[in-house]
Amino acid sequence: MNLSDYQSQFLEFLFGGTRKPELHNAEVYRFGVEVKAVRALEHSYPTVRALVGAAAFDDLALDYFRMIRKQSGDWGEFGWGFPSWIISHRISDRVPYLSDVARLDNHVARVERSQYEEVHVASFNAIGEDLASCSLILNKGLQLFRSMHPVVSIWEAHKSETPKDTLSFAQAKRMIAKGRGQNALVYRAGWKGMAEVIPERDVLLLEAVRNQRSIAEVFGEEVLRDTNFTHWLQDMIAKGVIVGAKTIH
Repeated sequence: MNLSDYQSQFLEFLFGGTRKPELHNAEVYRFGVEVKAVRALEHSYPTVRALVGAAAFDDLALDYFRMIRKQSGDWGEFGWGFPSWIISHRISDRVPYLSDVARLDNHVARVERSQYEEVHVASFNAIGEDLASCSLILNKGLQLFRSMHPVVSIWEAHKSETPKDTLSFAQAKRMIAKGRGQNALVYRAGWKGMAEVIPERDVLLLEAVRNQRSIAEVFGEEVLRDTNFTHWLQDMIAKGVIVGAKTIH
């Protein structure tokens, strides 16, 4: 067997193939790669692991690894398709909200790794009386998504070592029983990813801001006189969700 053929066989075996190359300790090499795959997914999907338990998560991670295999040399990027893959896995019959929880875990991890923008305080001077000529700037690093399940409450509860003792767990249980979901805003505080529930109205506002619509189009012509808007904007700036303003006409 030439070197090229051997390398091909070994890599196939290493990443989940069934044909074993003639190499002493080949099983040890494969076991080491599988452990790295499980650890990488544990890092990116801690809430999923907490929900299903360590043993079930290890089995789930290995199922994913052996089917998808590692596509790049960066373990930090491994598992990007995990939330979508879970939908077709048998575990979703038992935990139907698991895919969306995985999505939230993934969004939090991505925000923590993203180039999160700083607030440009001076840029807010661009906001003048003509609100049709200026727009707000949304942080490109944040994430928004809608879920049919109470994913933020589930995520919050499972940050605790005793999830069932938390108010978030009780809220999630009530919402699941009523078939209610949550919208999630994922942003960063320092280097830590944060997730919070936001109403549909705020999702629509932030989506409109992301589409660079003017302040007048998004909020209305009289918005600067509205104290509720002022408090909302201050909160969004404090979280680094809104990072500036600019003239658009």
